[in-house]
Amino acid sequence: MHFLIAGASGVTGLGATEVLEAAGHQVTTLSRSNTGPGKGQHISADLLNKASLQDQAAALKDISHVFYAALKPSPDPLTEATENGQMLENLIETLLDIGAPLERLIFLQGGKVYGAHLGVYKTPAREDDSRHFPPNLYFTQEDYARSLPERGVAWTALRPDIVIGHSLGSAMNLGNLIGVYGSLCKAMGHAMQFPGPAAAYEVLVNICDAKLLGQAVQWAAEQQQDGAFNITNGDQFRWKHVWPKLAAWFGVDAGEPQPISLDLRLDKACREPWEKLAAEQHLKEPVISRLGPGGFGDFIFHVQTDAVFDVTKARQAGFDAMTLHSDQCLLDHLDAMVAKGLIPKP
Repeated sequence: MHFLIAGASGVTGLGATEVLEAAGHQVTTLSRSNTGPGKGQHISADLLNKASLQDQAAALKDISHVFYAALKPSPDPLTEATENGQMLENLIETLLDIGAPLERLIFLQGGKVYGAHLGVYKTPAREDDSRHFPPNLYFTQEDYARSLPERGVAWTALRPDIVIGHSLGSAMNLGNLIGVYGSLCKAMGHAMQFPGPAAAYEVLVNICDAKLLGQAVQWAAEQQQDGAFNITNGDQFRWKHVWPKLAAWFGVDAGEPQPISLDLRLDKACREPWEKLAAEQHLKEPVISRLGPGGFGDFIFHVQTDAVFDVTKARQAGFDAMTLHSDQCLLDHLDAMVAKGLIPKP
């Protein structure tokens, strides 16, 4: 198998790259960046510009499997659906036009497919739940994917929730955000209050380790799994049980839930304190907005209704890796941030 990972610089793309390369698969990465995260060839291209993809025909001619994790956010749902649908179509149509031996498209969805971005959805969410009122970028992409089997290309949609993994410059990296927030709490000498309302501290949530998601990509390809599958660590938790463990890792008190905007306080007010901390501790990323943007946390930590997925379908189909404890997943991520020189050792 020769995989093309589109959106390789993000949390999910990086996790899949590492897993697939470790499994011995040939991996080519694609993003707008000039360099990629993997050991293999990297393609720099704009998915909205089909001509830029066609210019890379020589590098794309042997691709048999695509993992599509690219995303172009927009506050307007119609623009977001239109542009992201076009990006996916441009890539697949280019591969078909040049005669690549494309067998399967594996593409990333998430809680937004169930309406998580609207603040509430039916839980535990199942793959056969009704769609919410459109538009939605994932509906557009899935409708296109459903047209591909008649052209000889199978499809799999993977639906993780809150992926925990490593990347820089990603707008949705909750693990890194917790690392930045806790490090600043430690440096400033105050409690690590949960930055959301008390109700959000109580609800059930689930997350997904990026490498586990990479294993799901490998499984879907090797076992030829068709359709949509929810993918999480396999457990559910409440922040009120996990947050004190995170605070203890930093050596600070957990305090009480206290809703604040991390976007305003971290990305703006704490820019200079982070630069000072990074210089003192010789950290690799002095730009706080590249390491852990606060906007994603402002959404996640303010969800006040249960937000969990049913993963029975994937388990019944044979994916047996969803056995992680999410509190340990988060603590392991913090350990890895220290090892990578991204946050200080507490």
